[in-house]
Amino acid sequence: MSAAGGNDASESDSLLRVFSSPSTLPHLLSLGAFSGFLFVAMKIDLFGSEIQGSIIFLSLSISYFLAALISPSRIGKWIFLVQHANDGILNQNYWFGGFSRLLPIIAISGTFWLISNLLFIEGQLSNARIFLALLFIVMSVFQGVSLGYGWVVYARKVQRSPRKSKIGGVFSFVRSLITVIVFLPLVWWFGYGAEDPRNASLTENIYWILFLVIIALLGVLLDRFTKSVRDIEGVDGVALDRAFFLIFITSCWHLLGAWRRSPIATEQSSVGMLLEEAVLMSISIILAVWSMAKRGEKNGWRIFQGQSAVFWGIGFGFIYAGSISSLTALSEGSLLTTTAIGHAITALVMMGILPMCISWIGQPDIEKIVVVDQPQPTEEGDDSDHLPGVEKLTQERTRKDDDVVELLD
Repeated sequence: MSAAGGNDASESDSLLRVFSSPSTLPHLLSLGAFSGFLFVAMKIDLFGSEIQGSIIFLSLSISYFLAALISPSRIGKWIFLVQHANDGILNQNYWFGGFSRLLPIIAISGTFWLISNLLFIEGQLSNARIFLALLFIVMSVFQGVSLGYGWVVYARKVQRSPRKSKIGGVFSFVRSLITVIVFLPLVWWFGYGAEDPRNASLTENIYWILFLVIIALLGVLLDRFTKSVRDIEGVDGVALDRAFFLIFITSCWHLLGAWRRSPIATEQSSVGMLLEEAVLMSISIILAVWSMAKRGEKNGWRIFQGQSAVFWGIGFGFIYAGSISSLTALSEGSLLTTTAIGHAITALVMMGILPMCISWIGQPDIEKIVVVDQPQPTEEGDDSDHLPGVEKLTQERTRKDDDVVELLD
């Protein structure tokens, strides 16, 4: 176990070093600069950007995916990676070299943009906005599934011998009460701007009290919703209860994210929310790339290792930013309204798949259970009669776990 933990830590450190490397810093900065400019341009429809912006986002994303495929080669490193000396990044030569590494990306994306405009008419080009807007919804759903599965992995690590789950009655009430207590300071900080609630209007007080009531009721309802999955024999009910509570708390956090982005609450910290969305987007991209990098390392794929991981991440970043920009332009709303939709979808997905997530945790290791009940070998030492059954059950469990990992990675 300690070795595994050490490997995980080293993988995390390695990925952070890759993302913070000066050789790709100009590309990461370009993600923020281009995304911010294109969002504003699509919002005000600058020079027809409401339609063209989606094509540009897709073109930039494809360009960085190509860079990720080429970068492991010698010519790829020469074209896309900034050659930096030991004197750091605060010098003219570094930034001149960094800008020159952006020129191939601009040329490739410009070529894709030009081909798209030559092949498709304006009505067909506008479909790119719809595609990216729908993709935003898909990514919000995937985020809910991946967050839920993350707590499933944690529960699998901490589960032990079969124990009874604590369901209903006073246990359900206590969990709901703990949830309200956890979110009380968050409501005070985000909802009231860390000010005295007595100075708020009646509408604001009702609004935030309603949120606390809703999450308390959801705790009770979801406890009953997952009762049949948690109250079964042969499982570690304590680990299942812990996974249930952690998934529920995480979904409530996303529900809070959607709740505080409504017109009633956005005046409190709209700038802070924009920064929060940037941080959340960065974390989501890094986690997605980390998953790809681990899969690539397992299968020996160089295109998901090293600096290639950064280019994959930037490509996904342009898709994510393009989907938000497209949905905002289509709905004629604000960025906060769009992100509120994403948070709400993620929260609802996590609550909806709670029974499925808990069922993924399953029973403790099959080997530990079978060893107790397996028949003793004969005097001749022939125990082949029961070994195939054990191997079959073990392989079956391993195959199911691998299928779930394949699906989510």
